[in-house]
Amino acid sequence: MDALVVRVVVACVLGMHGAGHVLGWMPALGIARFEGTVGGSWLLTGVLGDGSSRAVAAGLFLVPTVGFVVAAAGLLLGQPWWRSAAVASAAISLAASALYPQALPVGSTVGSVAVNGLVLYGIVVAGWGSDLVGA
Repeated sequence: MDALVVRVVVACVLGMHGAGHVLGWMPALGIARFEGTVGGSWLLTGVLGDGSSRAVAAGLFLVPTVGFVVAAAGLLLGQPWWRSAAVASAAISLAASALYPQALPVGSTVGSVAVNGLVLYGIVVAGWGSDLVGA
């Protein structure tokens, strides 16, 4: 497959994955509510209280929202730092999913963890993506 096509497809996946994180921070900020989700953390709500726990959730889901979109833009623009942005976003997204496993619908959580795992494996372990910048 042509390298430009791969670059565009990967950028679209990263950008859409980032956009999907709105499902986590919008309820945490009280902007929206999604049936079957719980905004609290199994670990942090009891320690920090509901308001502070929701503020942490908002930050943990907002950072990958922005980070994955920035990584996608960086990839499309041929910037070498896109891989670092994607790895950092995936790690933070996994932390958000671990601390707030019911913040998203179950299918969204499973999909998010799968994409994050693929991003981390692909970039960190397999070294994917360095060849996409020059395409």
